[in-house]
Amino acid sequence: MGRAHTLRQRFQSLDAYAKTLDDFSIKTLTGGVLTVATALLIAVLVGLEFAAYRRVEQSAELVVDRSRSEKMLINLDITLPHAPCVLLGLDVLDSSGDTQINLFQHVTKMRLTSNGTEIGAYSTDTKAAVPPPVTNADGAAYCGSCYGGIEPEGGCCNTCDAVHQAYVRRGWAFTDPDAIEQCVREGYTARMRSMDGEGCRMHGFVEVGKAAGNLHILAGESIKLGGEHTHTVYDYMPRNYDMTHTIHRLAFGSEFSAQSSPLDGVGKTAQSKHAQFQYFTKIVGSEVRFLNGTVLRSNQYSATEFVRGDARAAVSRRTPGLFVMFDISPMRVIYTEHQRSLGSFLTSVCAIVGGIFTVARLVDGVVFRAERVLKEKRQLGKQI
Repeated sequence: MGRAHTLRQRFQSLDAYAKTLDDFSIKTLTGGVLTVATALLIAVLVGLEFAAYRRVEQSAELVVDRSRSEKMLINLDITLPHAPCVLLGLDVLDSSGDTQINLFQHVTKMRLTSNGTEIGAYSTDTKAAVPPPVTNADGAAYCGSCYGGIEPEGGCCNTCDAVHQAYVRRGWAFTDPDAIEQCVREGYTARMRSMDGEGCRMHGFVEVGKAAGNLHILAGESIKLGGEHTHTVYDYMPRNYDMTHTIHRLAFGSEFSAQSSPLDGVGKTAQSKHAQFQYFTKIVGSEVRFLNGTVLRSNQYSATEFVRGDARAAVSRRTPGLFVMFDISPMRVIYTEHQRSLGSFLTSVCAIVGGIFTVARLVDGVVFRAERVLKEKRQLGKQI
């Protein structure tokens, strides 16, 4: 017992927090106000510190992009209020020599009225409206001619669009649909002219190789023959159009929080039918490393713009359109998510509580002593 008591006394002598008996404590109004203010301040600061602890932040690092043979998605949403969907083509050419025309597999063309109201999705398929005949005049199963174009697998071109695609595969221009039985039956040219004055909204994505090149939306049919790529507006196509446009969304890859897409929301008005809009973009590879270990690879870009053609150009060989030129930067930006540790949060909380209590005790001591001095002087003055 004696040894245990001695050990207890030794630890008791190390107490740095000596207590004052209640009989020797004085409670003041100033001390009460400071206590309430201290508690409120501690609650606010601890709350802010907790919010900072929960916040996920990103740090950026610039490295050389060593990726090879990557594919890149171009997400787009563009409205052309003065150009009908039937007139517009969407093509991509890159520096490797790869040319992709009419990339509408994952892009929807929405027809618009002259005031911007949606009519419905544009489609070249008229089979439902005007079905092909079941049999020929001789009773045999109907098999439409492809008029010299490259035949599809079935060997028959039963619709106007099938003949058109056969011409595209052959590299021929589709100049005279009125000479094609399927197109006459479906009223192809009348349908084309009926869309004059409409607008078009394109939204979706295209997949391209990650190499310098350009994406363009041009008026007229796209033809690729002998390495040449041309666009031609035929006489039966709508004639009243221009390339006034609004870019609602243009991104090279998946969206992420720090992504820079400066062309989003950009709108331009064509001063003439011959206006050609060119946007020059510099694409920087980007990578986001999330806290859960997943990695998102995408891109962001900077952009400049240029307009060619004006109202004074009465005659121009320049094809009206919208071009997005893209060049690939050799650098990659890596964004890494990070969050404060629990130990850092607890350390900050202890610093807040201890610091505020220490300062409050000093202020309370100064005010208390000042009050005592003033009180003594007033009593001394009364005695004199």
